[in-house]
Amino acid sequence: MLYIKKDQNKSLIKNIVFDLDGTLIDSFPGIVESMRWAISEVNPKLDLNNLKSHIGPPLPVMLSRMWPQHSDEIRNKVLIEFRSDYNNRGCLFSVAYPGISEALDEFQASGITLFVLTNKPGKPARRILEHLGLEPHFREILSPDSVTPPLSMKSEGAVLLAKKYSLVASETLLVGDSPDDLKAAQAAGFEFMEAGYGYGDFDEIVTEKAWLRLKSSTELAKLFK
Repeated sequence: MLYIKKDQNKSLIKNIVFDLDGTLIDSFPGIVESMRWAISEVNPKLDLNNLKSHIGPPLPVMLSRMWPQHSDEIRNKVLIEFRSDYNNRGCLFSVAYPGISEALDEFQASGITLFVLTNKPGKPARRILEHLGLEPHFREILSPDSVTPPLSMKSEGAVLLAKKYSLVASETLLVGDSPDDLKAAQAAGFEFMEAGYGYGDFDEIVTEKAWLRLKSSTELAKLFK
């Protein structure tokens, strides 16, 4: 059994909802590969120096933050080229973080129901998880385009999972690396655990963190020990 401490009490966890990028997988190798391809087709002078710090939000948001000085037309062209290459080739450069496969094995063997909630479109999300042999662990992989109309924010996805599977909030843990994941957990009333090894930065929104934080991905498998 997996218990998470909260305010001196222990919550029994029966469900875990995982973010994908920066939590289960390091998607940066694939993103940078396809982004290099995209800018080579659109404008080789576009700067990728700060790419890693922008990973996490949906792609249009990520590109607008990276290149606010460029036009929507330029960013949209990059977006089209990136998606074409990433969905077919680049996504397969992603790697699972150390210890993730072992942790998922232990969680599943213990009877915990596992989900993925991601901002990544469904096609590359599933291709990555299948390629890494992780897809069978999850009851559902929920992306923005998994439903019609598409989800506009991750919080909507968390609430949808809670309703669809009748998840008890106090028995459900959301693990993610970004403030977006924290907001999703709060929207559904889930417990939250920060993947501190990922891409996100919580320091901009909070000064005191009232949740557990994983310093490395290998700590996830040790939650039972």
